[in-house]
Amino acid sequence: MFFFDAHSDIGVLVHLANKGLVKRELVDTYFDQMRRGPVRFSIVQLGGDFDHFDVDLRRSESVLAVLESMQREMAENQFLLHVQSKAELDRVAGSDDSGVIFSIEGCAAIDPEFVILDRLCSQGLRMFALTHNGANIYASGCEVKDDAGLTEHGRKLLDHASELGMILDLVHIGEKSFWEAIEYTSTPVYISHSNSKSLYDHFRNITDEQITAIAEKNGIIALNLLSEFTCDLGDPASLDRWLDHVDHMVDLVSVKHVGLGPDFFRYMMPELDYVGNIDDPSLLGGVPAALSSRGYRDDEVSRICGENLFDFMSRWLG
Repeated sequence: MFFFDAHSDIGVLVHLANKGLVKRELVDTYFDQMRRGPVRFSIVQLGGDFDHFDVDLRRSESVLAVLESMQREMAENQFLLHVQSKAELDRVAGSDDSGVIFSIEGCAAIDPEFVILDRLCSQGLRMFALTHNGANIYASGCEVKDDAGLTEHGRKLLDHASELGMILDLVHIGEKSFWEAIEYTSTPVYISHSNSKSLYDHFRNITDEQITAIAEKNGIIALNLLSEFTCDLGDPASLDRWLDHVDHMVDLVSVKHVGLGPDFFRYMMPELDYVGNIDDPSLLGGVPAALSSRGYRDDEVSRICGENLFDFMSRWLG
């Protein structure tokens, strides 16, 4: 059994380490955890609508710099293979290496003429989220009180992304923007790291209607492992609380639309709590037994842990 991580910020961490803003030890530790754990594929962010250590990742030059940092990292770490196509996806699946697929978590760095997007795609960007928590010229994020919806720039971006064969991540987006985007776009859609709003009303979680809409588009909803999005803050949530979110989504849309997007970020924010204290890739091996304890068959466990996302990417990567 292998795992497919639908959301990793390791690309940003690599860049910050290269700039001397965080210790290189953090990067080496994370990659060691990947090697010791079951993660075979990771969707890695090159940036997004946020900043870290005064590196503004809403700027195109920052995103391009993260891309360059990741390219150097993959050249030096031979176990990391850049995946841009179905053939490369299959190659990694038949090896002991780890596949990396590039994405961005918000499009503030993308100019409305799409020069930067075209450049990023030519170097391997395959996925994108329209927003992070806030608004940009394309849409409104999930923390915006007056969601203006998908803008004219946003519609043009979705058209261009479709021509490029990109995949749309509808994570962190405001509800009005979500509905206008999913109804307008012809790109494949998924959600990389969100939990159920009906079980826990957090602004980053998604409604039953949104879950259903993604499934109706033959997409995947990947759940994160952060306690903050699972239940009231306090002690780390139990795996049982997180499993309630899994069960709810499976009951709504079947097991074939559910995956994992752990959102490991404790290396940058030590105060974060993760369900069952699963806070790094090497610890994901405890998830299958937890799923089995809820009555999931072995084939269903394999689907949730990695096969659903693998099949989704196989359909849409050129």
